[in-house]
Amino acid sequence: MVSIEVPDTPFNGGHLVIKAEIPVFNMEEKEIVALKRILNKLIAVEKRKLKPEGFNIYISNSDVHLVPRWCGDINVAFFGGIKVIPISKEYVEEIIKDVEELL
Repeated sequence: MVSIEVPDTPFNGGHLVIKAEIPVFNMEEKEIVALKRILNKLIAVEKRKLKPEGFNIYISNSDVHLVPRWCGDINVAFFGGIKVIPISKEYVEEIIKDVEELL
């Protein structure tokens, strides 16, 4: 079982965190496959709605971060909360609703 969150302080507009119940590196193959399917659906939605040029995927224990990237974006969220690609948390929550309903 997983949940999807939009962080309060995203690395970039559209940043999502998939939170798993167990650490990713302890998952069975079928759990990894299910996680990858969710990740694929989120990527497809963000490609269609946000049109990023790519994604960074970062795994930290039981969290998988999906961060959309655009050519020339600069992530300075750690330095004063400024983000070059501003996208509201509410908009990102709205566009991923269909994926969350499939969980």
